[in-house]
Amino acid sequence: MTDPQPLPPPPETDRETDDALMARIADGDEGALRLVGHHHYAATWRLAKRLLGSDAEADDVAQEVMVRVWNHAKRWTAGRARLSTWLYTVTYRLCVDRLRGRRHAPLEAAMDVADPAEGAAARMERWSEEQRVRAALATLPETQRAALVLFYYQEMPGPEASATLGVSLPAYWSLLHRARGALERALRKDGKETGAKDIKGRKG
Repeated sequence: MTDPQPLPPPPETDRETDDALMARIADGDEGALRLVGHHHYAATWRLAKRLLGSDAEADDVAQEVMVRVWNHAKRWTAGRARLSTWLYTVTYRLCVDRLRGRRHAPLEAAMDVADPAEGAAARMERWSEEQRVRAALATLPETQRAALVLFYYQEMPGPEASATLGVSLPAYWSLLHRARGALERALRKDGKETGAKDIKGRKG
């Protein structure tokens, strides 16, 4: 399954701030809820997919996040936090709830959509390296896995990532450092150290 893509931008008249949309949702406006989903559903789905490794579970989590938006809207305080940060936090906590009780989260073996410009050999090599990184990620504690996913895959700034995980910014950087080391050790243990290049493109 291909990651869901954001819908085409809504008309200019529908471009409202998240705080304004939450106020409308608090008044029972389902159209405002659809706009929030329009803006944020794909990002929450991708985070859930990276953490859980399952399209179906990512669908469940992303839909539950939208339910939480509807139920939480009356308690939303405008200007106190970014809605995107709150949505990522809810997504992360829902994923952690699902991960607890598992020894390791299974990671889906389906290959991402291939670059048509690549040859078959290059596609297989890239796919193999991606699978090694995914398998190594699955062995990490959920907080370390989340730190890596937020930074490398979601490309989330440190302050927003730390807020999502509910830790201070220094604690987040420390967690990310430990997670990098744990991932590299897992890749070395598997004898596939070259797979680390898939996740080391961004520098902390």
